[in-house]
Amino acid sequence: MIDQNTEQTTPVTTAELLRGLVEIPSPSREEGPAVEWLCQQMESLGMTAHADGAGNAIGIKGSGPIEIMLLGHIDTVPGFFPVEVVDGALYGRGSVDAKGPLATFVVATAQASLPDDVQVRVVGAVEEEVMSSRGAHWLIDNADRPDAVIIGEPSGWDAIVLGYKGSVSFIYKIEQGMAHSAGKEASAGQVAVDFWNRVTDWCSQQNGELEPGFKTVDATLNSFNTESDGLTASAVIRGNLRLPPGLTPDEAIEAISELSGEGDLEFTVNAPAYRCEKRTPLVSAFNASIRQAGVTPRTKVKTGTSDMNLVGPVWNCPMLAYGPGDSQLDHTPNEHVMIDDLEHATQILTRVLERVAKTFSQAKSEANTNG
Repeated sequence: MIDQNTEQTTPVTTAELLRGLVEIPSPSREEGPAVEWLCQQMESLGMTAHADGAGNAIGIKGSGPIEIMLLGHIDTVPGFFPVEVVDGALYGRGSVDAKGPLATFVVATAQASLPDDVQVRVVGAVEEEVMSSRGAHWLIDNADRPDAVIIGEPSGWDAIVLGYKGSVSFIYKIEQGMAHSAGKEASAGQVAVDFWNRVTDWCSQQNGELEPGFKTVDATLNSFNTESDGLTASAVIRGNLRLPPGLTPDEAIEAISELSGEGDLEFTVNAPAYRCEKRTPLVSAFNASIRQAGVTPRTKVKTGTSDMNLVGPVWNCPMLAYGPGDSQLDHTPNEHVMIDDLEHATQILTRVLERVAKTFSQAKSEANTNG
């Protein structure tokens, strides 16, 4: 039976909702005003909405025991710039990463017709862009395991993402007495450079002949600084390791620690790599809905991280990431999403929610009958 309370009370397009959302700056740990505004918009669209204990924006449609969670994030990296529409593209911080997918989640949920025993929970999580991932951790500790999860990240409207690499950040510090440039003793800067070269050599050994991508471990040098007071000199390297499936953060930390020499190391674990199952009702629904739009669906894995890395191993349910936008524009001063792509994604996701909800509802009904 279809829930008849599906008509949205306030007509809105995904582009209109997204524009309002990106006009409210919400860098990590400053999401409050955007959360409040989004909750108001979700209520106007007929959903029940509130901010949870972590400050996540929560919108719920339906009240059945079967739950489909749409887990996006409402925070952005810093760097606000004017919001504008130019040549069919909406420019603004977060338009791609990841307010575009979040706006798509809200409008598609409002439009979808759901069986009485299914609810959709939209989450605009906080602090996804920083190592704390406070919103996702709160859900892990406090929310019930959903029956399926869609992560809100840019995939392109005709593609889904089934995996993200893991991530470990580190700070390397070396401090020693001043060394003369003409002397035999290596300077603090040179010691730090030698350490970094050992790290990249280790990555090359692990990767063998593999081309850089989802299956390789990759090191990124984020910053390198040296200083001295005339008596002592120091050097600091801030770096990051992107980890493939099969290489855990603990294993990477152990390996890099053995390369540190006289230096000190501090590590911050973001998350291990995670890859979703491909044969699920969720993947099938997306493939069918994308084909219905007249294109061939694409499947991707990403070298970055997302909240999938955290919730996936805990919830172990059908999961993937989806959202309009080109991830190459993440965090850039040129961040923008095509308005047509927003509408394509909304139509596809609406059909996906209806397909998956019907599949899960029928399976539950059959299980009850056979039980």
